[in-house]
Amino acid sequence: MMEQILSKDNKNVKEYGKLISSKSYRDQNGTFAIESIKLILEAACSGVIFQKVFVTEQCVKKNPAVLQKLFDLDCPVYQISKAVEEKMTCTQNAGGLFAICKKLDKHRQADTIVPNGKYLYLAGLQDTGNVGTILRTAEAVGLDGVMISAGTCDIYNLKVLRASMGSAFRLPIFFGKDPASDLEQFGKRFVTYAAVVDESADSVLQTSFAPNSMVVIGNEGNGLEPRTIAACQKQITIRMKGNAESLNAGMAAGILMWELVQN
Repeated sequence: MMEQILSKDNKNVKEYGKLISSKSYRDQNGTFAIESIKLILEAACSGVIFQKVFVTEQCVKKNPAVLQKLFDLDCPVYQISKAVEEKMTCTQNAGGLFAICKKLDKHRQADTIVPNGKYLYLAGLQDTGNVGTILRTAEAVGLDGVMISAGTCDIYNLKVLRASMGSAFRLPIFFGKDPASDLEQFGKRFVTYAAVVDESADSVLQTSFAPNSMVVIGNEGNGLEPRTIAACQKQITIRMKGNAESLNAGMAAGILMWELVQN
């Protein structure tokens, strides 16, 4: 028998709301919040530890097989009212299923990265859709991991997790600090490549990447800061035809990652 939550003012409902809206609260508690059957099942299959699950009666009736999987998670499962569901829902396709989970242990600090393999460094990206798409693509092409700078949006933001389609749970992700300082240190162990919009830079299509390479992508609107570019050993660019001046950060990252793992 599941415990019922009927009030929107329930402490568990409030906790869920804080985790959705506040990065500092997620960091303070070491937890994050997710919704939708697909994303929650992806998390469960990826070894994410669940602390609490919330489900509507309608969700259980429509997806009876899901209920047993929820009880297998070995955490409290609450049945919530329609009013509570409306309070907790962030997207149109939540499907009446929500969860609070522990952050993954495999997401580590930058100084634990192994100096071998091919990595992407995200320096100051702010668009949650771009970051999620990049993580999804990184897993798909077989990248060894992704570095996240202090100025990049939180990977535990629900929009990032949804856009990553579960890749954020499986991909090795490392957290850095200041990009320029990080890259000065990484330059001792990796060949670092700054992705720039500059005709004088080497074409990514003609670049032979070292076995231990790190490609750095900057903010969607401003690109990489000059000091970050200066901290990198090489500069690469995607040469374009026609009148296009630049590419969406997610699209550009996809091209760079594909070339990185192929060459």
